[in-house]
Amino acid sequence: MRKLSKRSTAVIAGVAVVAIGGGAAWAANGWNIGGSGSADAEAATITDLTATSTLAGKIYPGVTTKVNSGVINLNDFPVQLTASSAAVTSFDGTADPTCKSALAANPGIFTTTFPDSPTIPAKATSAVPIESTVTIGDLPQACAGKAIKINYTFQGVSKA
Repeated sequence: MRKLSKRSTAVIAGVAVVAIGGGAAWAANGWNIGGSGSADAEAATITDLTATSTLAGKIYPGVTTKVNSGVINLNDFPVQLTASSAAVTSFDGTADPTCKSALAANPGIFTTTFPDSPTIPAKATSAVPIESTVTIGDLPQACAGKAIKINYTFQGVSKA
């Protein structure tokens, strides 16, 4: 076997360094490969909330009393009440036409607030209690002693 000279050894070592360095550079600088995909989804339907409320006591001009409301949310997502109040839409339940027309002329007689914007859980099929207050304004005297049914609306927003 023949002995390698210093020069030959240096040439072989240089070639090896270039080969190894080039391979390492190729491995570090590989090709970038992207990708893509798709997914199918179905948006949930929106179902209006329903509520029933009971006032804690009898009403008369100027009184502020507690209101206990049971709210049902049949949606697939929780709903947070966003409006701080309910809007009276109509009055029923009284046979007295003077009382009914006086209430209809001034739905602002009843002012309701929902403190802390409560959240109603998803699929809450039993009523979730919410405590709020109602302030009675200038209740017509023709309504004294009468049963009054108040129809109202309220607003909410879906929560994650």
